[in-house]
Amino acid sequence: MAKTAFEFRGTGFGYLWLLFWTTIASFVTLGLFFPWAYSAQQRWIASNTYVNGRQLVFHGTGIGFLAHWLVILVLLFITFGLYTPWAYCQVKRWETDNTDFAD
Repeated sequence: MAKTAFEFRGTGFGYLWLLFWTTIASFVTLGLFFPWAYSAQQRWIASNTYVNGRQLVFHGTGIGFLAHWLVILVLLFITFGLYTPWAYCQVKRWETDNTDFAD
């Protein structure tokens, strides 16, 4: 079988630990830590992802995501959740804008 251009090297235990502490921190802060938790998760995913042997890096920060997240929450509330598809696209756009190759 030919080697694919995309490779993921993360481990279940690595993700379990990340998920554990980010969930606890988000719960304790009543969700205020979520943008930082999400950024940490994206950083972990990128650092374990390789494209044609080149590692990805994620530059986004919690403070950089906070404004986006607050706008999304307001629009979801105002539209009774109908904004969800646009919110998803906005989050994915923020992710890709902040992802690059490490080298």
